[in-house]
Amino acid sequence: MKSDKIRQLTTFYSLPKKQQKAIMLLFSGEMNQGEVANNVGISRTTISAWKQKEIFRQAQDEYNRFMLRDLTSEAIMTMRELLDARSEMVRFSAAKDILDRSMNDAQIRKAEAEADIAESKAKLLRGGKDNRQVKTDEYLEGLKAILKDE
Repeated sequence: MKSDKIRQLTTFYSLPKKQQKAIMLLFSGEMNQGEVANNVGISRTTISAWKQKEIFRQAQDEYNRFMLRDLTSEAIMTMRELLDARSEMVRFSAAKDILDRSMNDAQIRKAEAEADIAESKAKLLRGGKDNRQVKTDEYLEGLKAILKDE
């Protein structure tokens, strides 16, 4: 188990002890940057300089992912439960968050385009065909062509 942790935190453990401590304190969220600096025994500008370095940011991301790994399934279950909430806004927010995290940019663009198509079709069903509808039909055909290319 310990070797697994070390393997997952390779970059983190490659940093000096003070940088490791700073990353751990920053993750906890209980201290601001100045308080972290005081606790580690460095200046606030040193923390800022560290945060500009790629290796520090990489180690921080690595540590954050490792610490959050065990909470992910619990968080997903909570989001799932929120889909059944009484509040429409809570249900919408939960659904949007789940979709945002599960879809890549191309899938999001495609879903938005499909939603635009469905909305335009619904508007067309409510009214007669006029110049706007002809333009809408042309727009829809263009969107369909774009979606086929993705």
